[in-house]
Parts: sequence; structure tokens; C-alpha cells
Amino acid sequence: MILTLAISGIEVLKWIGYILVALLCLMLMVVLHELGHYTFGKIFKFKINEFAIGFGPKIFSKTNKKTGEVFSIRPFPFGGFCAFGGEDEESSDPHDFNNRPIWQRIIVLFAGAGFNFLSAFLVITIFFSAYGEYFPVVGEVYQHVEYVDGENYQIIEDSQKLKQGDVILSVNGKDAYSLLEYNRLSEIIASDDDNLSVVVLRDGEKLTLQVRKQYYLTYTESGEVNENGDKILVENVSKNKGLGMALGAFSAQKLSFGKALGHGAAFGYDVLRVTGKSLKQVFNGSISVSESMGGTATAIFSLAQLVQAGIPAIIYGFCILSVSIGIMNVMPLPALDGSRIVFAIIEGIRRKPINRKIEGTVHFVGLIVLLALAILLDVLHFFK
Repeated sequence: MILTLAISGIEVLKWIGYILVALLCLMLMVVLHELGHYTFGKIFKFKINEFAIGFGPKIFSKTNKKTGEVFSIRPFPFGGFCAFGGEDEESSDPHDFNNRPIWQRIIVLFAGAGFNFLSAFLVITIFFSAYGEYFPVVGEVYQHVEYVDGENYQIIEDSQKLKQGDVILSVNGKDAYSLLEYNRLSEIIASDDDNLSVVVLRDGEKLTLQVRKQYYLTYTESGEVNENGDKILVENVSKNKGLGMALGAFSAQKLSFGKALGHGAAFGYDVLRVTGKSLKQVFNGSISVSESMGGTATAIFSLAQLVQAGIPAIIYGFCILSVSIGIMNVMPLPALDGSRIVFAIIEGIRRKPINRKIEGTVHFVGLIVLLALAILLDVLHFFK
């Protein structure tokens, strides 16, 4: 009993540590986002009232005597802000946010997401170069077969060129990475013809195999045993042509810095594509909201699980979530940067702003709704 309690206590302490590291990662993403706003605000000489890390009452603050800017730290580590002068009101100060040129405002608003995208790109590029990009490894391989007629088939001896443990680098010139989307390799194979040029890494040697897609044979247990007590296996022939193998784990392969740059850009595009696909599936009802979306608590818990898996998983999670935060913030939803960009564009088209009080109310109500939605998504996620 005492031993069980001790083990449980250790597990709790471990998870507290995982969550603290996850919070630090999340706060770093938020700080980078707000730093984007701050940096371009300084470049364009916007008046900045405060740069804050966290929400809630101030627990530490320091005022720059020269500029009057306040730097503060607040107790709730779920966000932060960069407060510009005159952001939601009319003012006469030419350096206030709404008195600056529209194009400058749009750049400053987009800079937060831009810093999230840039930081993810730089971190993942260095990671691919120093540690490696993940490529699929061949697990079990199956025998190829061909049909003699519509139903009967025969095994094609020695036609399987792939070997267990092969690291698949590319298929017909298309890279076979990554961990981000497990079905990527299947999609590449499905989109090509029957004759494939497959580059693999086998025992440290890079080989190019000319592989022809075939039907293949697998075995499943029938649940019965024969007179010798052996399990009876049932032959299953694939209905679709393929490489005749099952994927095992993934293997990290270091890339040259030049290639890592390309993979870093592709990584950002893949996150964008996967995010778009998930949103589409939510809207058309093919997956539930609780399966694909969550609030702040969900993000922290997901990051904590990655922290438990080790540094490579943390890096991946940080970069994926950083890009996701950037994408979310440029969406045209009230209170988010994307909505403010829309208001600035409308102002440019109309040649006069929408009433600042109305805009401020829209953003305030939008913030309340987004906070409520985040809580609701967390509840749906954890209690599904």
C-alpha cells in the first residue's frame, strides 16, 4: 500500500513537471507572438503602453523612464499582450495605433503570427539539420501474388524487394517524411503509377529500388487451432495494389542545412494543410469538434504528453502549436489580429474608420466569446 502510494506520488510529481515545461513552451510562443507586434511597433514608431507576460494583476512591473513603456509579469501564464496607445479609441497623438498609416497597422498586426511562423521555421530547420527529419521504416513485409484468373492466385517468388528495417526516403522523387501526417507515404504511393522508384536506406547504404506495385498476401488468425494445437491462419489477399509492407517506427535522418531549409518550409505548409483538413472535417461533420479542437487546457495537456516523450517530441509539438497559434490569430474572428486587419482594410476601402467604439465593443464581446468557447472545447475534449 505504501509502495503504491509512493509510486503514485512520483507519477503526480512527474506530471506536474511535464505540465510546467508545457506551460513554459506555451508562454514562449505567446511571448514570441507579442514580441512580433512589439518589434514592428517600435520600427514604425507606434506608441506602446505596456508589454505584458501573462494575465491578471501585475506581480512585477518596470517602467522605461525614457519611453514610458511598462514591462509587466502577471500570474496567469496563459497569454500576454502588447498594448498600443489609442488602440480602441479616438486620440490626437500621431503615434497612437489608430493614427498610424493603415499599411503599418496591418504589418504590426500580422507580425505576431509572423514571429510564430518564423520561430517554428527556424527551430524545425535547425532540428532537421542537427537531429534529423523522420522517415518511415518498413516493418513487416508480405509476399506478392498475382491472379491466375478472377479468384485464384499464385505467389510470385522473390518479387519483394523491400526488406524489414528499410528506411524509405522517397518514392518517385517525393520525400516520404514525416511524423506530422502518418498517411503521407500511402498518399504518395496511391497517386503514382504501378512502377515506382523507391529510395531506401539499408544498413547505412542508400539504395534505389525499382518496385512494381502488386497484390500481396497477409495472414490473420481464425481463432481456431489444428490437431497439433497450432493456430489456424487465414490467407487474405489485398484488393488494392501496393508495396506489400506494413510501416514500423520512424527513423530520424539528418539533412544538409540547405535541404533542412526546404523541409522546414514544407513542414509549415503541412501544418497549414492538416489544420485546414481538420477544420473542413469538423464543418462537414466527418469528425467531432472534441476530437480535433480544444482550448488552452487541451493544448497544455497535449504538450505535457509530448514532454513525457522527450526532446524531439517537444520540438515537434512546439513548432506545430506555434504555427497553429499563428494560423488562429490571423483568422478574421473578433478580438483576434485577423479581425483587426479586416477592420483596417475596410477603413482603407471606405477612407474612414468604422466607429471606434463599435469596433472596440466587437473586439471585447469577441474576446468573451472566445474565452467561453475555449472553456467549452476543453470540457468537450476531456469529458467526451
